Amino acid sequence: MSDPRATPLLQVRALTVRYRDVLAVDAISFDAYAGAVTAVLGRNGAGKTSTIEACEGLRRTTSGSALVLGVEAHAMPPSVRARVGVMLQDGGIAPSARVEALIRHYCRLYDRGVDASTLIGRLGLTNLRAATWRRLSGGERQRVSFALALAANPEIAFLDEPTAGVDLDGREIIREIIGELVAGGACVVLATHDLDEAERIAHRAVVLHHGRVVADSPVTELCSGGKRLEDVVREVTR
Repeated sequence: MSDPRATPLLQVRALTVRYRDVLAVDAISFDAYAGAVTAVLGRNGAGKTSTIEACEGLRRTTSGSALVLGVEAHAMPPSVRARVGVMLQDGGIAPSARVEALIRHYCRLYDRGVDASTLIGRLGLTNLRAATWRRLSGGERQRVSFALALAANPEIAFLDEPTAGVDLDGREIIREIIGELVAGGACVVLATHDLDEAERIAHRAVVLHHGRVVADSPVTELCSGGKRLEDVVREVTR
């Protein structure tokens, strides 16, 4: 894990997201560091996806800020955005897009030295190269979406539910790759409902409840004394 005195690659300060009369994210602040996985957790409607989308620069904030690699997320220039990997919750992919062409296209766009064929093979997508997005199962879509985030060779990666619907072998591959990203010094910000998965791979957990941060600590501290992360999250979000 990174030196806690180092500058975080993601700095969220008093971030607020409002949808008309609904306050989805309420002035939250937290940091995420290089060489670590930060899990953003909480119940349905806690504000996880709105927070991640604001940090990705895909959703404008009502107030506050999210600095990604030192730059405001909503104003990232191409030179910074090229260093950021994004895995969206719903994919955002054209139904007729084919797996191999899509991954090769992303690798060319980012132009960060990632070989598309290697990526396809590593994620077990070889037999799906000619398949269209509409024909993929939920777990297969997750693996393709993860591949698109990896095409950036990211310094910071935002992953929304990366293992949802993925089979056991696919989960293991995704865990291994996340571990490699972190070992290489990347910052991984992970939103998930799978608390067993978060406990397994995350270094730090930021727990949201009704749009506010109710816990922000290393997972080892939250789970001290034999506690499970699931029990901790349930307790702080009652």
